[in-house]
Amino acid sequence: MTVQAPMKILITGAGGMLGTDLTNVLKEDYEILGLERRPVTHLTVPYDICDLTQARKTRDAILSQRPDLIFHTAAMTDVDYCEGHQDEALESNVAATGNVVTAANEIDAPVIFYSTDYVFDGMKSGEYDESDTPNPLSFYGKTKRMGEEALLNGARRAVIFRITWLFGIWGRSFPKAILRQAAEMKKMNVVNDQVGRPTWSWDVAIAMRHLLKNKIETILRPGTEIYNLGNSGTVHWADYARFILKNSGLGDVKVKDIPSSHLERPAPRPANSVLALGKAEKVLGLKLRSWEEATLEFLPKLKDEMAALEAKEKAKAAEKENLPS
Repeated sequence: MTVQAPMKILITGAGGMLGTDLTNVLKEDYEILGLERRPVTHLTVPYDICDLTQARKTRDAILSQRPDLIFHTAAMTDVDYCEGHQDEALESNVAATGNVVTAANEIDAPVIFYSTDYVFDGMKSGEYDESDTPNPLSFYGKTKRMGEEALLNGARRAVIFRITWLFGIWGRSFPKAILRQAAEMKKMNVVNDQVGRPTWSWDVAIAMRHLLKNKIETILRPGTEIYNLGNSGTVHWADYARFILKNSGLGDVKVKDIPSSHLERPAPRPANSVLALGKAEKVLGLKLRSWEEATLEFLPKLKDEMAALEAKEKAKAAEKENLPS
C-alpha cells in the first residue's frame, strides 16, 4: 500500500506572530517550509531567506519548493510606520503579495491571505460583513485592500481572512505593550472610542488546522473567497487594558479613558472594527472562543516569554561587562 505524502505547506513571514503559530500548530501533520526576510532564531521548521518584494527571488523560492498550499502571512503591520513610509508599505504589502500570487498561479497552488479590519472606515453602526464596501482610512489599510485586490483579480484559487486586533507571543501586540507600560508606571491613558474583537494568533492557527482537515475543498475551489475571522465578543481598548492588567495581577495600575484624538497618532484608526463572524462559522465551521477566554490562556505564556527575554538581555549585558577592555 502506498503511503500518501503529507501536504507541503509554505508559510511566508514564518517567523512573525501568526507565521510562528502556524508552523507550531501545523508541523505535526504537514510538511512545513518557511520564507523569512531575515534570519530568526525561534523557528522550529526549515526556512529560506527571501525578499518577497523581489519578483524573481520570490518566484525562484516558491518554484524550488513547489508547495501544495501557501499561507501568505508576511506583511508590514506597523500602522503608523506605514503612514510615514508609504513606498515601503506598498512594496511589502502590495508588490510582495502580487509576487506571491504570480508564483502560486504558476504551480497552481492555492493562497491563504490575511487581511484586516482596517480595510473599513469604522463608520458603520453594526458589524461589518464580507460584502461591505471597503474604505480604508490609513495607508496601511489601503495597502492591505490593494493586497486583497491582487488576489481577487489575479489568484486562481485563494481565501482571504480578515482578522481584527491580532495579538500573540511573537512581535508587537497590545497585551505586551500594556504589560511593559505597567512595569514602568502606575497610570496609563488608553483610548475608549475604538471597538473590536481581540484575536489570538494561536486560535487562528488552530482554525487553519481545522480548515485543512475538514474543509480542504473550500481552498481548492477556483476563485477567491473572503471570510472574517476572530475571537468572539467585543471590547474597547481601555477595557481590554483593564482586563489584561487585572488578570496579570496588576489591578492597581489605573487606566484612564481618553479619546483617540488625544493621541495624535500619524495614522487614523477605525472606530468600529467589529467584523461579523457568521459566514466563517456557517461555511467553514470556524467558531473561535471568546477573546476573554483566549486572553486568559495567553497571558501566562506571554509572562513567561517576557521573563525569558528579560533574562537573556540581562545575560548579554553581564557578558558585555565582563569582556576585557
